[in-house]
Amino acid sequence: MEQLYPFFMETIKRAEQEGKNKDVIAGIWHLMREVREYHEKGFMEKLLFQIARKKLYFLMEAKTKKDVKEILRPSVPVYNGNAFVPRGPFHVEEEELVLWSIASIKAPLNHEGFYSTVSYSKKLLKNKIYKYFYS
Repeated sequence: MEQLYPFFMETIKRAEQEGKNKDVIAGIWHLMREVREYHEKGFMEKLLFQIARKKLYFLMEAKTKKDVKEILRPSVPVYNGNAFVPRGPFHVEEEELVLWSIASIKAPLNHEGFYSTVSYSKKLLKNKIYKYFYS
């Protein structure tokens, strides 16, 4: 989190300099707390940095309070009857992987959930975890 904290502070400073509304700045603080919670659960900083980078970009581009609220929603996919798919334009794959990981601790994943976790692990972690656990 030591590397992420300055990134958040720089973004807050830039948001203030650019005159972003209070909802965007409050959103940045909210995101920082959320990422810190993921860090405390032991998630890789590489994943956390990507979540922060992508969501901060979305927040800095947000035009309305509704956009900020949608950006801050967890990246939970929707099931289309065949597979899980991103919920909307602010979906962050790295956050979905973190959420699948948290869910898998609480209960076994169904086939589609397991497939999503393996697919994202392979894609986002460049096969490192996939090779370790599934080869």
